[in-house]
Amino acid sequence: MIIKLKKEWKNILFNFVFAILSILIVIFFYKRIFLASILLLIVAIIGLIKWKSKITLAIFIFAGLFGTIAEMIVITYGVWIYSIKNIINVPLWLFILWGNAGAFMYQTAIEFKKIGIKEK
Repeated sequence: MIIKLKKEWKNILFNFVFAILSILIVIFFYKRIFLASILLLIVAIIGLIKWKSKITLAIFIFAGLFGTIAEMIVITYGVWIYSIKNIINVPLWLFILWGNAGAFMYQTAIEFKKIGIKEK
């Protein structure tokens, strides 16, 4: 028996794989900053090409910048530290990971809305 998924569920599945890949890349390659950055960038580009959305690109950039700057600030106050870093107390891949997180959340919210999950 073949189950046919609605387009929205296929998109949610893509988004889930996108997020899991982003997390796994950091887990396995965080010590190799440039490799992790390149792999995360490849995942980001694939997602941005699939989504074809200027607002998603803007959210990717905003989330990447804001998330990374926020972490730089809290690190300055000793809240936490990264064991491997290369740019003002954070690793380069952090910008891309924050961008991927923002794009993932935005695109997943769009798909949830399409399948009928709405705000009150």
